[in-house]
Amino acid sequence: MQQADRLPLVPDMAHWLLTEKILPAGRVLDLGSGSGRFSPMLARHAQTLTLMDISAQMLQYAQQALQAAGQHAQTVIRAPWTEFARRDQQYEVIFAHMAPFLTPADMPRLARLLAPAGTFVLSRVSGRTDLIFDQFIRAFPELKAHYVSETEQPLAQWQQKSRQAGWAQRQTSFNYQYTEEIDRDYLTEELPPLLSAAHQQAFQALIDRLFGATATQVTQKTLTVGVTAFTPPATDRRS
Repeated sequence: MQQADRLPLVPDMAHWLLTEKILPAGRVLDLGSGSGRFSPMLARHAQTLTLMDISAQMLQYAQQALQAAGQHAQTVIRAPWTEFARRDQQYEVIFAHMAPFLTPADMPRLARLLAPAGTFVLSRVSGRTDLIFDQFIRAFPELKAHYVSETEQPLAQWQQKSRQAGWAQRQTSFNYQYTEEIDRDYLTEELPPLLSAAHQQAFQALIDRLFGATATQVTQKTLTVGVTAFTPPATDRRS
C-alpha cells in the first residue's frame, strides 16, 4: 500500500472520475475504505462522504488521512458488509478499491444502495510484475500458493455479470512502471521456509546468481489497476 501511494494512482483516479462526470457528486460512499488512500480525494469532490470498513483501526487511519488533507467524513460506519448492505441510505457514488468482501453476487445489494442514476466504481489491481521476485516464482512453483497472483479475471467476472444484468459500464486501466530496491536478506529469510528441502540448494544458487556479493538490487516492477464504473438499470433500483 505504501508503494502504491508513491505512484500517482489517486490523482489518476480523480482525473478519470471527473472526466467521466462520476464526480463531483452528492453523497459518496468509500466502501471498505481501509486506511483512506482515496478518502481525501473523494471528500474533495463530494457534498458528503461516508467511510465504511469492518476495522476500527483502518477507519481511524482513514480519518487521520482526511484530517491531514484538511477534509473530513460526515459519517463513519464500522460494520461488516452483510450488515451494512441492509441499511436504508442511498449514495450517488459508491467507490470500492480492491474490496475482497465483494463479489458479483452483491450487485443487487449495491443497486439498492445507489440513488437514481448512481454509479458503483470498482477498482482492483489486475496485474503486477517484479523482475527479480518473479524469477523465484517461476523457478519454484510451490511459492505460488503463498503469494497472490493478480489477474484481470475478477474484474472480468464483474463485467460479464453486469452485462448479463443490463448494467451500463465504463472501463479504464492505469499502468505504472517503477523501480524498487529488494534486499537479499529479505529473500533469504522469507522464501526458504516455504520451499521443500529438495529446493534449498537451487534457491541458494539462484540468489547467488542474482545478487552476487551485493546486499541489494534494484528491481523493475509494473503495476496495473483496472477500474470499472457500473450503473444499474432503473428497474434494479428500489423505489
